[in-house]
Amino acid sequence: MCEVGRIKHHLKHSLWNPNNTILFVGYQAPGTLGRSIVDGAKKVKIFGEEIAVNARIEYIEGYSGHADQEWLMNFVYSFIIKPKHIFLVHGEPEGQLVLKQKIKEETGIPVTIPDFGEVYELNDEIEMTEKLDETAQNRFLRLEILQKLDNLEAELNEMRSIVKEEKLTENTSDEEVIALKEKIKALENQIVKIIE
Repeated sequence: MCEVGRIKHHLKHSLWNPNNTILFVGYQAPGTLGRSIVDGAKKVKIFGEEIAVNARIEYIEGYSGHADQEWLMNFVYSFIIKPKHIFLVHGEPEGQLVLKQKIKEETGIPVTIPDFGEVYELNDEIEMTEKLDETAQNRFLRLEILQKLDNLEAELNEMRSIVKEEKLTENTSDEEVIALKEKIKALENQIVKIIE
């Protein structure tokens, strides 16, 4: 999804160049850098820097690990004893709704798309027994923030290695070192703004 790791560095150094082709071979979730690029963004932010998307962007859906609707329907049809109920817990909301309708119409099997924090009891009747209140959901948001901070820490460590290996060589000019220092200062200021 191009959210963490070396791919961000490759994109930063490749997206701007119209002679490059960036080939996506898997699903890109909404809200990710990869999805923005696949959806045709003209500019994206990587490490706080705005990068023009001039490279040719291609997408091969067939390599994705996610089954498409036809294969999911084949899976449902393959049961000798049909399930009493199906829960759709993965995928984009629009796709889930379409698949839910198709399963109900073609098989008669009831389908539920649970919301975050809903708990169901699976007996003769499928019944929602609990739903996390907003306070409990906010606890998960706190965990998500901590996870994002861990990801940022990993990104900074990788960035440190790349700067040491590629940006601070003996061949690096004083002007390049000064420009790098300014970029790091700008990043530092952004971090300070978050914790103020």
